[in-house]
Amino acid sequence: MARLKSVFSWSFSAAEDFEQCRRRRYWSKYAMWGGWEAAASDEQKTAYRLNKMDNRWGLMGQAAERAIMWVLKEHQAGVKITAEQAWNTVARPFLTQKWSESLEGKWKQKPKQFCCLREHYYEQLDDDNAAKREIADQVKLCIENFITIFLPRFAEIDAAQEIRIATPEMSGDSEHFVYEGVKVYAIPDYVYRVGDQVHIHDWKAGRMKPEQHRLQLATYALWAIVKYGAKPQNIFLYVEYLKEGKVLPFQLTAEEMEETRTFLGESVGEMSEYLVDFDRERNEAVLKEEWELALDSSSCRQCNFYELCQPELVG
Repeated sequence: MARLKSVFSWSFSAAEDFEQCRRRRYWSKYAMWGGWEAAASDEQKTAYRLNKMDNRWGLMGQAAERAIMWVLKEHQAGVKITAEQAWNTVARPFLTQKWSESLEGKWKQKPKQFCCLREHYYEQLDDDNAAKREIADQVKLCIENFITIFLPRFAEIDAAQEIRIATPEMSGDSEHFVYEGVKVYAIPDYVYRVGDQVHIHDWKAGRMKPEQHRLQLATYALWAIVKYGAKPQNIFLYVEYLKEGKVLPFQLTAEEMEETRTFLGESVGEMSEYLVDFDRERNEAVLKEEWELALDSSSCRQCNFYELCQPELVG
């Protein structure tokens, strides 16, 4: 089997990581590469394992999104689902399984297959049961709000109108497009067509961050333009805040679309500065020490890679 090659790529989340902490991007993209191989160094293996780590808020979002997508599919099939059914059928079993995997430690041998929560790994929870109850309450609220507030807006949408999105859970590569020679990952939650229009929805189970989320969806609009030939004026974007029961609908002006292209290009350029000879085709990182640690070290304890940076932080 041919050896996997690390390809230079960009995503909104990668850009956020890079902006917040250069070293975090180094661990998650370069140091972890090949960490799944038996001959990998201890540092590679650790970086790979930590890169697969999740956290309880990420798990909460996954549970809510799985439940509401199940509700939506059942709705399309003519089946009316209650919030309690969605919780007991989809969200609760998912959360129970992942929480148990994290506590049992199966991820130590198979970090890609089994869940490891950062809060368990770094012993950050004072009360495990209280944390589970908090997550359960928020997921239930998200499901209830989706059924009562959001679902009626999708009443006329059928499966034939949907655009299939390749997610990380599926086999093969995740949803992406190529922009100016760069592989760009863009994974919106729910997309469908209405005539020439493309409607892009992203579910948010966490805090409202309108400016940040607006920019994220702007990159999804670029995905629709490049991959599906959508015209900017026919792209409709929606940030769906499940917990608050609110939606942020918007379209992008020509100026905003240009700003999105500029943002992506500048971010790619800055990331390229941390490659040997700025060579994205070669995609070899400069030395670890040249990837700066976060300016605000108080955020480091909330990072998956704290273990790897700790010697420098306390030194």
